[in-house]
Amino acid sequence: MIVIGLGSGRSGTASLAKLLNAQQEALCFHEMNPSCVRFEGTPRPILNTIEEFGFIESGGETSRLTVDLARPVSAAAYDRLCAMPRVRLIGDIAFYYLSYVELIAAHNPKVRFVCLKRDKTATVESWLRHSTIRRWPSKRLADRLSALITRQKYYTHRNPWVAHDGSRWEIDPVWDKCFPKMKAGTRRGAIEQYWDYYYGRIDRIAEEIPERLMIVETETLQDHEAQSRILSFCGYDPPEHIYTQAHIHKSA
Repeated sequence: MIVIGLGSGRSGTASLAKLLNAQQEALCFHEMNPSCVRFEGTPRPILNTIEEFGFIESGGETSRLTVDLARPVSAAAYDRLCAMPRVRLIGDIAFYYLSYVELIAAHNPKVRFVCLKRDKTATVESWLRHSTIRRWPSKRLADRLSALITRQKYYTHRNPWVAHDGSRWEIDPVWDKCFPKMKAGTRRGAIEQYWDYYYGRIDRIAEEIPERLMIVETETLQDHEAQSRILSFCGYDPPEHIYTQAHIHKSA
């Protein structure tokens, strides 16, 4: 089985990866290769990933996979994959797959999709905190002084949901391109629009391929029943299910 996980971010995707990775002969990445993709317009890296997953899932050499090894979490997962004698489930979970679900589904009929959906208010508040640039007090003072001396911009926030020139918010060359762009003057407004757009699009896709796309309420991830439904959907029979403790960014 090949599994692609989705969700708006701050939605429990790390917990979904943890659950899938706990199963026998399973390897699921979390945001495996963001450097090579944009939210839209980069189909080839996406299809390359699916083809490489298919090669490995059918018994091919496990090292034949393109991974962003600059990310420690991806490098560790890749090393684990290379040491596995057999792979029964392989996949990746990342918010930026949304625009490519239909393309992936048409390209490989074996792929299943699991999308986590967290409460809108909780998601927005979590993203507001996460997009704030946090510094220790001493580091904050040092950075302000450095910005004054070097005449560089001192940033307090990021806003990847809006196309901007960096005069107000910090630009991240890797992650900014992975989000769709909203028309909003504030971070809160942009994130709210992003949530609406993301799950509106997921709902439409789910109507087209209901047998291959499962939407899971993030708040249910703590329940063994919800975990069991996910694992059965991903090809594991109930006697094989290994349950995990979910962590849903309650304080982030």
